[in-house]
Amino acid sequence: MKVLIILAVALSITSCSGWSKGGENAYMDSCNQAGQIDCDCAMKLTKKRYPNESDFNKKGGDDMELAAEIVEKCYKGN
Repeated sequence: MKVLIILAVALSITSCSGWSKGGENAYMDSCNQAGQIDCDCAMKLTKKRYPNESDFNKKGGDDMELAAEIVEKCYKGN
């Protein structure tokens, strides 16, 4: 949960379609700072649920289902 909130705040660059390179980099930087998460895995799951970066920026920080899926599938302790 905390990871997604940080990511949502960090992703201030919006895109109408898809993800910008800057948005991907901001997501990965924030994810790497959070630690214990396979950030490539988390990015893949996030992009699957939010193909458009702007949608993630609007809703992603509150998406507890996505947060739970990331922890379940991408947590390095698993």
